[in-house]
Amino acid sequence: MPTILLAGATALFFGFSDFFGGLAARSDSEVTVTATAHLLGLAILAIALLLVPAAAVSRADLLWGAAAGVTGGVGITALYGALARGRMGVVAPITAALSGSLPALYDLARGTALRPLALAGLGVALVAIVIVSSVGHPEDRAAMPPAAIGLSLLAGVSFAGSFIMFSLTGSGSGLAPLVAARAVSVALMGTVALIAGRGRISLARPAVRLSLGAGALDAAANVTMLAAIRIGPLAIASVLGSLYPVATILLARFVLKERLHWAQRAGVALALAAVLMAAFG
Repeated sequence: MPTILLAGATALFFGFSDFFGGLAARSDSEVTVTATAHLLGLAILAIALLLVPAAAVSRADLLWGAAAGVTGGVGITALYGALARGRMGVVAPITAALSGSLPALYDLARGTALRPLALAGLGVALVAIVIVSSVGHPEDRAAMPPAAIGLSLLAGVSFAGSFIMFSLTGSGSGLAPLVAARAVSVALMGTVALIAGRGRISLARPAVRLSLGAGALDAAANVTMLAAIRIGPLAIASVLGSLYPVATILLARFVLKERLHWAQRAGVALALAAVLMAAFG
């Protein structure tokens, strides 16, 4: 049950973070917004690490965390590239499904045993991710160029790699791997933002609060994600944690008054059913 609750919180935090980050990106560059959000996230995680010191941090823990930061940075860069070339409604299901299913397959391949109902719940969750992300207005179902599809695949695989690498860190290392990962991603995104801004990083006023909100929520999501992964199983933590499109779509519906397609409502219902199946399986 703790894994279910933590993974559910991860999906909510990531979904809210994506919503605020998406709004901020309407006023400024996505790269600058991400660099700002990640910088605040690094500060929050560093303070949290000082308040709750790790019991035992090995070199391997830091290296796995740093590697997760690289894959996370590559994933975000690829995701933005895909969004620039294709449709969100097509990009989102590819990245979310891959980031949830690949760690689950990895976990099952390592011998993790799940009860039939829980295993079925993971399948239902993946279906829900695709439905809530891909069904919408006709233009959201438009075909994407090969480059956008390739970048979407790269983003999903990269995010899945981060899940797996964090699962290889020791529980005694606390938040140290997250701090290492965020430091690396800040360096990567900061460099990209500097290059794009020709040596300067500035953020439009309307995007500042939204970017900071996205950064705080993303930091919280990473903490709950790491806890869910460590409690395990990784298969449940990764799939349920990838239900974040549900939160983003619901926020868009009630805050921005965007229309929610009937099939997306069914997808939300399936997502809730998947959580119950995983919890009681």
